[in-house]
Amino acid sequence: MQEKAFILEKLRESGVIAVVRRIPREQVEEVADSLVRGGITALEITVDSEDAFATIKRLSRRLQGRAVVGAGTVIDGEAAAAAIKSGADFLFSPSLHLDVIRAAARHGKISVPGVMTPTEMINAIEWGADLVKLFPAASLGLAYLQAVKAPFPHIPVIPTGGIDEGNAASFIRAGATALGIGGTLLDRKTIAAGDYAQVEKAAKTYVEIVRQARLECGDSGGKR
Repeated sequence: MQEKAFILEKLRESGVIAVVRRIPREQVEEVADSLVRGGITALEITVDSEDAFATIKRLSRRLQGRAVVGAGTVIDGEAAAAAIKSGADFLFSPSLHLDVIRAAARHGKISVPGVMTPTEMINAIEWGADLVKLFPAASLGLAYLQAVKAPFPHIPVIPTGGIDEGNAASFIRAGATALGIGGTLLDRKTIAAGDYAQVEKAAKTYVEIVRQARLECGDSGGKR
């Protein structure tokens, strides 16, 4: 079992958590390999994907030591338990669920619940969450992230939802620890065409955007 400190480091390392949602089963390993070659160190497999738990198990073994693999869209204790049993290193949720946080804590895994309000943010941390996912980030906006980080500078935030090449750097500069990125990283037409070189290129682009934004902030490792 991987230590929590290692998992946290991998979540923060590249600053990009790839949200892998409903990628065809026969392509998911090639997609994962391409993302990792592009520098991404954390992959979130959403549990509404085909054979999600089997995919988590396969990718956890395949990418061991190079990237951490977790489950996304986890909204109850049952899904949390199944994901952990499959080898998930972390659990992402779109909303705040105490039973998911507790399941992660029991098994030494990382929990990242979805939050929107300051009350949800502080509740999540007090209940034992390791980081929080600000969702939907693009709808709430940069000013919102800056406002909630002011009283809670100690809470590591991962904005997710609507992150693209145009706003990714701004979210990092506004205080984000890392970014959850799905559709703009894993374009459906690109996947359908089997263009894995383009997947790798997109991954490299986002990783470099984060790296440059961190340097501008004097933060090379995403420790915020």
